[in-house]
Amino acid sequence: MKSPLGLSADLPVADLVSEAVALLWSKRAAVIKMFLPAMLILALVDWSSSTFLAENNYAGQFGFLIVSILLSVVFATSCHRFTLLPQDKWDANALHGMRREEFRYLLRGLLLGVIGAVVFFCTMLVAMLFIGQEEAWLGAVAGVLPALYIWSRLSITLPELALGQKSDLKRAWSLSEGNGSRLVLVVFIVPIALASPFLALFMLDHSVLSYVAAFGTYITSLISLVMLSLSYRFLLDFYEPQAAENEQEYQPAETSVKQQDSGFDA
Repeated sequence: MKSPLGLSADLPVADLVSEAVALLWSKRAAVIKMFLPAMLILALVDWSSSTFLAENNYAGQFGFLIVSILLSVVFATSCHRFTLLPQDKWDANALHGMRREEFRYLLRGLLLGVIGAVVFFCTMLVAMLFIGQEEAWLGAVAGVLPALYIWSRLSITLPELALGQKSDLKRAWSLSEGNGSRLVLVVFIVPIALASPFLALFMLDHSVLSYVAAFGTYITSLISLVMLSLSYRFLLDFYEPQAAENEQEYQPAETSVKQQDSGFDA
């Protein structure tokens, strides 16, 4: 994609990280009010599933997984709106139940997961035809790289879905053109690096530390979601400045549903 002046944008990843942290810190009172209870509950759900359920209790684990996914979608969409909308619209778009935007977000996330899995396994199988099964780990590495690349590029418009706007995979691919490797940093590498201290706590196999670890990963998830939102806004401001102005006019689904067509397109 090119800007109206024929230029291409390069995501400033380091600046996005610092801006995300600065935004959350400067708005920390609102962040605590809006997201702390959700992060505590999400951590409790994950902690409870690993503490009170046996690993072979598949029905129970699946139930906890569904609850965690639905809460995570509500958490993510609210975080995108917190980042991208003016402050006077935060209360109207704070944490709530599953609405049309959340279902679209969920379906798009599932679709990206399927695409990533297909790319991973196909690439791994092709790689193993050349290197042999004895070097299967190399095939796995070969499969992970393109899967992460494609997943990261297609995820750039998830914030757009959270704002109640339609956005297909073609648009995501076009908007992220030339920034695939940078988006891998934004979507995967930097979030994993930020979460690594908390992920290490899981290895200690201590009940209290496991809860702290789960809570810490959601703190880093909050930073990651803000980074993705800022990346989307950076590219939108560069390529489609008029659309960037229009996105500020988002209204809650309860008041805008009559103005939009129905359906949960992914």
